[in-house]
Amino acid sequence: MKNFDGEVIEQHIASKKPVNIVVAFLTYRRPDGVKKLLEALAHQVNDPARPYTLTVLVVDNDATGSGQVAVTPFIESGMYSNGDLGGAPILKYCVEKEPGIPFARNRALEESPENTELFCFLDDDEWPVDNWLDSMLAVREITSADCIYGPVEPVYPEDAPEYFIRAGVFERKRRQDRQRINYAASNNVMFDYPLFRNLGLRFEERMRYTGGTDYLFFNRAVRGGVKIHWSSSALVYDIIPRSRMTWKWVLQRQYRLGNTFAVSDIFYGSTKQRIYRLVYGMARIGLGVMITPSVLFSPYWGMKGLSHILRGAGMVTGILGHSYQEYRPDAAGTVT
Repeated sequence: MKNFDGEVIEQHIASKKPVNIVVAFLTYRRPDGVKKLLEALAHQVNDPARPYTLTVLVVDNDATGSGQVAVTPFIESGMYSNGDLGGAPILKYCVEKEPGIPFARNRALEESPENTELFCFLDDDEWPVDNWLDSMLAVREITSADCIYGPVEPVYPEDAPEYFIRAGVFERKRRQDRQRINYAASNNVMFDYPLFRNLGLRFEERMRYTGGTDYLFFNRAVRGGVKIHWSSSALVYDIIPRSRMTWKWVLQRQYRLGNTFAVSDIFYGSTKQRIYRLVYGMARIGLGVMITPSVLFSPYWGMKGLSHILRGAGMVTGILGHSYQEYRPDAAGTVT
């Protein structure tokens, strides 16, 4: 094999067919987030060894279409195209008038072009590093994964309370590069679009305001045989607003997470799985009660204890039939 002068390698790279990628994100009255994310996606590395064509899809869940004002300037500037690639990525915008995250996510899946091969989700309060897509593709190439999931690093405001930073409540667990895992979420993910469509996977619209539909979506994918691998270098930054750095918000979020796991089991789990979730939730409450007194000398372990209590309580109440409506616009955070 003649690879000393690079001729054979260059010929092989040049013959590679670009893969068609869609990157979608939902938005709801966050024009600054839309702007920052579109800027980052426009500067993604497109390595000839892993070429791709890119379509960015913005799904506005505001019925008034308020996000349009943040999208139009990117097409007018030439940074994006609205149909003909011409060297620039395509930018599509649509409005999903039905309120609720799962409706907007399903709309994103439906709006993707027929030739879509890989589909990615990001959040509108995030932005990726320049080699984000290429890192995803590299792991896929090595592992033959059906789905790639990557790290999300929090970015704190200047006036962030030190306690919540030290407690690590906004930090997410990281894995070894290319490690196979059994979970993913919509905040930093790439998956095989035709495979997921063939499996009939959609976001559960009965969980309109509960959150957690992405957890359920990928949990069902794993149960369907989908292989998920971790990409350490496919890094995404997440803006943590000052308004979230309060005891009330953090503990409500822990309760909601536990609750959505249980609600998912109610919809798709077996009786055995529901019993397990109930017992597991009670065990977490007990563990939290034992750990929580450490809050007096350790922010990290104190918050761990409180998180165990609230997440366990969410699981127990979810199995008993309560659904925590964190995203309900008229009464967010109520229990029904």
